[in-house]
Amino acid sequence: MGAPAKRDTRRRKPAFRRAARALLSALGILLMIWGIGVPLVALTGAETEGRITHVRRQLGDRNEVIPNRYAFAITYEFRLPDGALRTGTSQRIGDFFSPGRLGVGSPVTVRYAPFAPSLSVMDWRLGSLIENILAALAGAALLWLQLKRQ
Repeated sequence: MGAPAKRDTRRRKPAFRRAARALLSALGILLMIWGIGVPLVALTGAETEGRITHVRRQLGDRNEVIPNRYAFAITYEFRLPDGALRTGTSQRIGDFFSPGRLGVGSPVTVRYAPFAPSLSVMDWRLGSLIENILAALAGAALLWLQLKRQ
């Protein structure tokens, strides 16, 4: 009845580290694609008119400094020049009665990538650019840190 033998974990650590680095690198690349791709689609994509098909308030009050603020999930659809119908989703922040003019059936401006129409943006505002820049920078930092350690 001796003590249980210790497992040798030295061989597994490099494999775990490689997997973690690959995962963080992939996350960094995805953040960079999202942070750069959304503004590119919003600024250079083909424009069409769409309609809001569903608005849903998510969770409860956001517990921010400004009370009674909620997140709304918005689903919209738009037609391509060939007549195909596509759908997209967006999210907005607003008060209890929001998202204001974005009620079901309301027209919205949709921009989409002609080579991949599922990449679409509804009523993108320049104020959203800060969020996209931060995501791209976070992705670049993750990727840089993983490449630096090799």
